[in-house]
Amino acid sequence: MPSSLADLDRELLIHPVTEFRVHEKKGPRVVKGAQGIRLEMQDGHSVIDGFSGLFNINVGHGRQEITDAVTAQMQTLAYYPAFWDFSTEPAIRLAERLRELLPPDSDFARFLFTTGGSDANETNIRLARLYHAVRGQPERQKILSRRSGYHGITRAAGSATGLPVYHVFAPPDPLHVTAAAPYCFRCEFDATLPECGIACAQDMEAVIQAEGPESVAAVIAEPVLGTGGIILPPPGYFERLQEICTAHGILLILDEVITGFGRTGSWWGMQQWDIRPDLLSFAKGITSGYLPLGGVAIGRHVYETIRDESPPGLPFMGGLTYNNHPTSCAAALANLEILESEGLVERARVVGAELLAGLRDALGTHPLVAEIRGVGMLIAIECGAPGTKRPAGGRPMAFPAAVAKRCWEHGLIVRALWENVALAPPLCTRSEEAREIVEILLRSFEEAAVDLATD
Repeated sequence: MPSSLADLDRELLIHPVTEFRVHEKKGPRVVKGAQGIRLEMQDGHSVIDGFSGLFNINVGHGRQEITDAVTAQMQTLAYYPAFWDFSTEPAIRLAERLRELLPPDSDFARFLFTTGGSDANETNIRLARLYHAVRGQPERQKILSRRSGYHGITRAAGSATGLPVYHVFAPPDPLHVTAAAPYCFRCEFDATLPECGIACAQDMEAVIQAEGPESVAAVIAEPVLGTGGIILPPPGYFERLQEICTAHGILLILDEVITGFGRTGSWWGMQQWDIRPDLLSFAKGITSGYLPLGGVAIGRHVYETIRDESPPGLPFMGGLTYNNHPTSCAAALANLEILESEGLVERARVVGAELLAGLRDALGTHPLVAEIRGVGMLIAIECGAPGTKRPAGGRPMAFPAAVAKRCWEHGLIVRALWENVALAPPLCTRSEEAREIVEILLRSFEEAAVDLATD
């Protein structure tokens, strides 16, 4: 008999963030189709995509406008490399569009499109080191990041990732050093605002001094730490971080891979906290996942320094085969048009606030809920044993995983991020769908608590 899709999957495919032996026993959940915020599974199960795939399906599933744009572009020119002086209209138009969408007081001079977030951060780390090298400071090689931060899994971006599980059997590059995360609920210093004086930002200063400011090329940071648990910065954090970077001549790389393109209820996370980076990384929501695309925006002073101070005859040796991919850029242009014409950035702000308020009303007094936080369509429900910061049930991630399992059974995908139940619905989510999400989560928390008590 022919093998089923599930059997073929178990036999042939590897899935990221999946334990091989477990997957071979359980098999896959095969997605058959999708429309709006809902997925149709191969077994007939319908679920709300409460995590937008991986924070990225901003306009929702099944948008014919993007399909049409991609088809038209492929019929004209599917692909040609961007090396040397070759270019295509979609890449040029997308750069022009992004310049319009960036904050008016930002000063980005050039764009380079990559295939995703990891290589966008990889490119910016290379640019930061190059910037210092052509200025006569080649010893500035170190990249500082934050614990709980996630920047990808390629060599440099993966080394900047501050989550220990990503470094089991694969230690980070020694040129990468971490400082404290702005994680107020689980503060490393057991301090509270405002008395702490933003100790997490001060820790970055301490790390810089310990490493030697003259050895540091850049600090890389997410506006909201996404995979680390949807951790929002406290007031004044980025203002102080930028002051520290400026004082030591260190570049600030802002990783907006998750927060860009409306996820926070503004076009960019930098607008929420008035962040002014030297280099910007983006991906995910730029195409809503319809095709792979990421990119970097380069501050004018960085670009002009590299342009003017590089040795004659030395090109920028940072190219990838699929840089400035015309079909992916066409998908991005269509996606951005949907975001703007349908007001989805504003909807993310309004419906995201409704969802956050609904969750606080429904779960704010639950004995295993310690904190509910969020901005736009990024929300985390921090779990813990009653009155403590210890894992509910005593085992790390056990309760958030149990909630996620129950949500799946009731038709909602959420993600267990450490001790958090995390939500990132598509930006097109409507108010009535947000209420449905709250209802499923309330039921799932109650059932998971019973599961935990009887385990």
